[in-house]
Amino acid sequence: MQSNSAAVLVRGFVNLLVSQLSVRLINFALNLVTARLLTPEAYGLASVQFHLLNTGIVFLSREGLKRACQRIQKDEHVHPQKVLALGCLCIPLGACITAIVCSTTLWRMDVKAPDAQVHATAVAMQGFAAFVELCCGPLYILAKVQLADAVVAVAEGAATIAKGALTLLLLKKSSMPVPIALSWAQVAYGGVTMAVYLAYYIPGLCKWTLSMPSDSFCLSKQVVLGPHHPRGSESQESESELRRRRLQGSEHAAGHAAEVQHQQRAAAVDDFLLDSRSLALCWRFLLQAIVHLAQTEGSRMVMALYQSSYNQGVYGLVTNLGSLVVRTIFFPVEEAAFRAFSRPPGKDVEADKKQKIQILAILVRVSGLTGLLAAAFGPSYTYVLLRLVYGQKWSSTEAPAALACYCGYITLLALNGCTEAYINAVADTRQLSKSIRWQAAFSAAQIILSFVLVWRLGAIGESILLQQVAS
Repeated sequence: MQSNSAAVLVRGFVNLLVSQLSVRLINFALNLVTARLLTPEAYGLASVQFHLLNTGIVFLSREGLKRACQRIQKDEHVHPQKVLALGCLCIPLGACITAIVCSTTLWRMDVKAPDAQVHATAVAMQGFAAFVELCCGPLYILAKVQLADAVVAVAEGAATIAKGALTLLLLKKSSMPVPIALSWAQVAYGGVTMAVYLAYYIPGLCKWTLSMPSDSFCLSKQVVLGPHHPRGSESQESESELRRRRLQGSEHAAGHAAEVQHQQRAAAVDDFLLDSRSLALCWRFLLQAIVHLAQTEGSRMVMALYQSSYNQGVYGLVTNLGSLVVRTIFFPVEEAAFRAFSRPPGKDVEADKKQKIQILAILVRVSGLTGLLAAAFGPSYTYVLLRLVYGQKWSSTEAPAALACYCGYITLLALNGCTEAYINAVADTRQLSKSIRWQAAFSAAQIILSFVLVWRLGAIGESILLQQVAS
């Protein structure tokens, strides 16, 4: 039966939009209260440095594996065991990345600074929080592959609420240093995320683990018992003959049951074995994740390295507010498009390919029009928005001008998301490698331009840079 990519796209977009809308609105409300409580310098620590550290660890550890598992479904049916086997790689990979990132951050730290000890403790706690979140990475990947958007939404929503509530509680009711309070809130985020995934998947995994010997035993009993032979005057077989036949049948059934049990266990082991094709695909998507992280978070890296905490706070506020639209609308479009384009083709391959091209054309038009509306009307209202929502403390900074530049960036970001989803879903191995090389070249150009524009223009220059790099 031919796969309906359009139906998959619409259903996936609606589910992701509902989940993202609820999570992002909660996150926006909590960030709003946090921004009013913190100074621009303290807010820059949370929105740039800690965000970069935590996002970098989690994204690099599981994004490539998630994309690989989703892409494998295009060619073959992926059993949950195989997904878990691939997903479990994010735990040792995450441990290595966490150690490298935290060690590098601590090595660059100024030990003579008055708050060096507090900052070092906060960095270690942020790394621990990221690793806790990665421990449920296999279940997160399984939920993505199974299109269990409700589970992901509940996990993110509950974790966001716990993080925001603990942040506000520690900032208002305790004398704890701001970096430590923010780090404890991140630990709570990772813990709640793990608890939700474990509560949803562990009962099923335990049932599956116990099902093999149980099923085999029941099968053996049914075969051994066999049909019932009534005894009576009509029976033509002697007692000794019946006993001999039953003994032979028992031995044959026991041997057959043992063979079935062995085949079931061998099949389960095969599902957990990692073939070279899957590992190679994971490696390519891991490289792409590194390049993608450099593209999306490279600006934060430059800000963290060469800008003051004040400018980091301004930039963090602008990107968090601007990404509210991007992550609420365009991110569900990109995820749903990747799912639709990754669907295995039906019997009519040419018709399926034509349908996917038509879907891509519609997505480009809609995304481009939405981005152009933001670019046309957004810059005129940035100051009013910041003054009403965040107060005079933030509206008197460079944030309104930087947010106006960000409105133009949304257009190009929207177009990039749907086209990248199409390439990642339909490109072959050679095309994926070529795409990664081109993205790496553009990432290098972005970093070079970042050093120049941030050094000359500060936070405003960073927002202008985003438009130039995306173009």
